Formats: sequence, C-alpha cells, structure tokens
Amino acid sequence: MNIFLFIVVVIFIWFQNNRISRLESQFKNKTVPQQATPVAHANASTDVTLPPITGTKPVTAEPKVSAEESSGRLLGRIGIGAVIVGVAFFLKYAYDNNWVNPAGRVFIGLLIGAGVITLGFYLRKKYLHYSDVLIGGGLTILYLSVFSSYALYNLANPVVAFAGMVLVTALAVGISIMNATPALSSIAFIGAFLAPLLVGVNDLGQMLVFVYTTILNVGILGILISKKWNRLILVGVVGTWLLFGTWYTASYTDAVLVPTLLFLLVQFLLFTAASVVRIIVQKAKATVTDYIVLVVTAWSFAGTVYGMLMPMYQHYVSIGSVCVAVFYGVIALIAFTENPKDRSINIFLPGLAVAFLTIAVPIEFTGQWIAAWWFVEALVLYIVASASSSRGLQIMGVVGYVLGLFSLFNYIIEYIVPVNYVIIFNGPFLMLAMAIGTAYIIAYMYYRYGAISPEIRLRGLAVFVVMANILTLYALTSEITTYYGLSSVIASIGSNVGNISNTMVSVLWALYAIILIAIGFIKRYTPARRMGLILFIVTAFKVVIDVWSIGELYRIISFIAFGIIALTASFLYAKYKDRLKGII
Repeated sequence: MNIFLFIVVVIFIWFQNNRISRLESQFKNKTVPQQATPVAHANASTDVTLPPITGTKPVTAEPKVSAEESSGRLLGRIGIGAVIVGVAFFLKYAYDNNWVNPAGRVFIGLLIGAGVITLGFYLRKKYLHYSDVLIGGGLTILYLSVFSSYALYNLANPVVAFAGMVLVTALAVGISIMNATPALSSIAFIGAFLAPLLVGVNDLGQMLVFVYTTILNVGILGILISKKWNRLILVGVVGTWLLFGTWYTASYTDAVLVPTLLFLLVQFLLFTAASVVRIIVQKAKATVTDYIVLVVTAWSFAGTVYGMLMPMYQHYVSIGSVCVAVFYGVIALIAFTENPKDRSINIFLPGLAVAFLTIAVPIEFTGQWIAAWWFVEALVLYIVASASSSRGLQIMGVVGYVLGLFSLFNYIIEYIVPVNYVIIFNGPFLMLAMAIGTAYIIAYMYYRYGAISPEIRLRGLAVFVVMANILTLYALTSEITTYYGLSSVIASIGSNVGNISNTMVSVLWALYAIILIAIGFIKRYTPARRMGLILFIVTAFKVVIDVWSIGELYRIISFIAFGIIALTASFLYAKYKDRLKGII
C-alpha cells in the first residue's frame, strides 16, 4: 500500500508538471506580439509585394485519411492476416498429411513470402499503404517459414535457424530504414512476434524463444535510433511479454532461473535504452509512449523478478532493487545534464530511482529499521533537492518521510513492552527521536535554502516544525504513560498510579505550551506561538475533564500546578509587554 501511494504521487507530479508546461507555453504564446499583415489600398495603382513574415513557419495540416482509404487499409490488413494464418495452417496441414517433403514445404513458404514482398515493391509507387501491408505480410511469412524449418520439421539445427531469423530481421530492418513507413515496420514486427505463437511457442526450447525475441528487439532499437519511430517500441514491449508470458506459464522451472533472469535483464536494458536514447542523445522531449514504455518495463521487470526470487532469494532482490535505483539515478543525472528543458522526464526518472530504493527497504529490513531507512532516504532526497532546487525531489522526500511515519507507528502499535524496559533508551522513543530530528533538519533546509517560491518555503517550514513538535509531545507523553504502566511501578504506587500519570501529563503539556509560546515570541515565529496557545487551551480542557476521574488530592495538585504555570506566563507577558508588542 505504501509503495502504491508513492507511485501515485510520482505519477501525479508528472501530470502536474505537464500541465504547468502547457500553461507556460500558452502564456508565452499570448504574450508574443502578433505581427500584422500589411494591407494594400484598394485604389493603389501599382502592385505591392509584401515582405515575408520572418520567425514563423507555415502551418501544414496533416492530410486526413478519408473513410474510404481507412476502410481499404483495414480490409488489406485483415486480408494479409488471413493469408498469414492460412500459410501457417498450410504448413501444419502439409506436415500432418505428409504431402510435399519437409524441405519442399519450407521452400514453398519462402517462395510465397518472397513473392508477396516483390509484389509489394512493384506496387509501391502507386499504392504506398497497400504495399506496406503486402511487404509486412511477406516478411511475416518468411519468419514463419524459417521458424517451421526448425520447430516443425527439424531440417535446420538451432544455429542455422537463428541465422535465418537474423537474416529476415536484417531484411526487415533494412527495408524499414531505406524504403518504408512506420506502418510497414509495425506490420513486419507484429508478424515476427506472432510467428512463434502460430507455430507453437510452448513446444520450442528456452534458448530459441529468448534469442529470437532478443534479435527482434535489437532490430526495433536500430530502427528507432535511425528513424525515430518511437511507437514501434510498443510492438516490442507487447510482443516480448506475450511470447515470454506464454512460455513462462507453460514451461518455466527453477532449473532455468539464471538464463531467464539474464533474458529479462537484457530486455529491460533494451527497452529502457529505446526511450532514453531519444531523450539523452537526440535531446527530444519525452512523449506519452516513452513514459508508457519506461513504466511498463520497470514494473513488469521488477514484478516478474520478485515473483521468481521471493522469498528464497530475499537479499538478492533487495540488492537488485538498489542496483536498479542507482541505474535510474545515473540515467536521471545524464538526462538532466543533456536535456534540462524537459522538466517532466527530469522528475519522472528520479521518481523511478526513488521508487526502487523505497522498495528495497521493506524487502531487506523489518521492524523499526524500515522506518529508519525511509527517514534517511527522505533526508537524502531533501539534501539533493536543496542542491538542485528540484521541487519534484522535495515532494518525493515528503512521501518518503510519510512512509517512514506509517512504518514507525505500525512498529509502535506492534511493540510489546519488555520486562527490562528502560525510559528514554527504548526502541519506540529512539525511533520517534529520529523522526523528530529528521523533521527539524528538513525544516532547517527550507529555512536555509528555500524552495521554488516564498509561499512553499514558509509552508514547508511550518509543516515540519509543527510535525516535529507534535511528535515530541507524543514521545514524551508516551514515556510517562508507559512508565506508570509498568508492573513494578504499579506495585510500588498502588491504585493511585493512574491519577499520578494524568497529573504528570497535564503538567508536561502546560510546560511545553509555555515553552512554545516563549519561543514563538522570542524568534518571532507565529506557528510556534499558535501551537503553544492551542496546546495550552487543550491542556486546560484536559485538566477540567480529569477532575471528574481523579482523587481529591490529585485534583488539587493539577489545578494548582496548571494555575501557577498560567499565572507565570501572564506575569511574563505583563512585564515584557512593550517588547512583545513589536513581535505580535
């Protein structure tokens, strides 16, 4: 649940930054002065040649596809799909009925594929989109034929079959780079990923599936770098997980754990490279496709590895999460250096790094150590945010701190007071002290280094100061109530232990309120003064309520102690009122 909250916040940050970027763009467009077009007088005797308007580009509308053409493309894709399935059934039927010998069947498939590709090139000048369908279908038939030579007929050994698939992939890449459209590349690789499924991926060996899939994704990466057709990577992502998922559910065993992990790592690196190469090398603005690929790649990889390794290899999973976090952190640093204008991706990539680092904590640690590491993570994020003036990292630090608080209070709820319990020097109090110290350090960072606006600086400073004081009061109150709840203390004091505990808590709250009010006046810090006044009023109500449940002696002590503290505060205010006027 905590990790889900973190992911939701990161995605929210990303969408908010996109929204801010769009608003800034609209604002800039509104403030740019429009250049009026000179108008010639109707009665001018000579023609006037208007100078071209500089600094603007002609707006070229993308040609719309007519309904007839769209229907034609759909029919063409349905038709070539039917032909591909038919060829697959033909190869299978010929095999089952022992028609032409196996070599002849494969040769026929190769001829059909080559013929369809040739026809597509012949019609390419006049019917571009129709030829895309034909060429893509022909490449798929070639994939299917080469695959069948190994998977169905055992004509070729794995090395030869792989070489054949590499050649077909090279042909598809070459056609896509030299003389193709994005649609052709998509059709070609969709067919390539469907070929093993049509033949029967469950009957294939592990290495064949892994190497074949890797070859296809390398080809897609090559086209992506050359042509910048970033949507083609979606075909690779969907096709890879379709093939791997089909094989994994039917054939995976622990005996093939290591090669499976190696395959997943290679695909993770390929798909991540497909997005970051455009962003870093080509300095392009990240698109929705890039974000989809990064998210799907990260979490599908993490989820699959987690399911394979947990709980037997728990430590390796946590170490791997840290390594992935470092990997995304390095990429984020490079992206920020090379492409600083894309603010959304410069928040999104660090967000992925922080997410994996956050995941590693509960996997590796238990109890109070989870909260401790999350507090450390929040502190580190705020240090980096202060150095880089990153609002996104500040928000991630807030999320890390909140996760730490959730884990801390879960630990406190489950904590069982031991027989040798020692006041102050116990797990819950020390962890609360760490949370308090972290809050004060973060508040100091807001005070010392500021934020992206004065309002956010003051708000952040106030929130963490208030949180630190609430935690301090809670920690001290818990120590008092826990101490008077110990069996040894109860045995020595008797039935009055509850009255003493309530009285001590009331005195503590009143003294703490006075300290807050004094600090607020001296430092001219309004939030502290308001907290003190609120706590003082709450303490007064508590004393009144406690009167009805405590004995007469403790009732007298509570009222007198509270009254003395209030009178002391009033006297100090009366004595230093001239100084306080300037502060108030």
